[in-house]
Amino acid sequence: MKKIRVKRSTLLFVGEGDCEVAFLAHIRNLFCSGGHGLKVTLRNAHGKGPENVVKHALALSRSNGFDKKACLLDTDLPWSIKSVSAAKKGKIHLIGSNPCLEGLLLNILGEEIGVNSTMCKKTLQNITGAKMTSKENYETIFTKAVLKHARLNVKELDVLLCLFEGIEILAL
Repeated sequence: MKKIRVKRSTLLFVGEGDCEVAFLAHIRNLFCSGGHGLKVTLRNAHGKGPENVVKHALALSRSNGFDKKACLLDTDLPWSIKSVSAAKKGKIHLIGSNPCLEGLLLNILGEEIGVNSTMCKKTLQNITGAKMTSKENYETIFTKAVLKHARLNVKELDVLLCLFEGIEILAL
């Protein structure tokens, strides 16, 4: 008997750095594992600011024809009008972590967000005891139940999860 293959929709998600990619890998594990849902490709832009993240996503998306594309990047450095326009033209969703990923993670946990990235990183490390560069660091604290509950109050998380769930997002 011939096996029928179902074409899964594809999502390219570019993270600004190691922590973003680890968090996204954890989300992919929770929401897209076992051949269900979207086929998600994660890539690391290795920092260097918002322009580099958007450029990296644009370059990857040109050669691979993904159905959807997104970037998870910090807001501690301003996003240039040129980068935002390029992302919009390339149909890339930009999801900002205020002021950094650790700030977004603190927000998900209902903790107070520090005034800068350094404070956020220190506070999160005190809570988790880890630097959050591996997806395993997220498993015990950022469970599926925690994420589903937090998405009701954290808009960026809701947009991120909608992308992983294949739910259409109207605004780019």
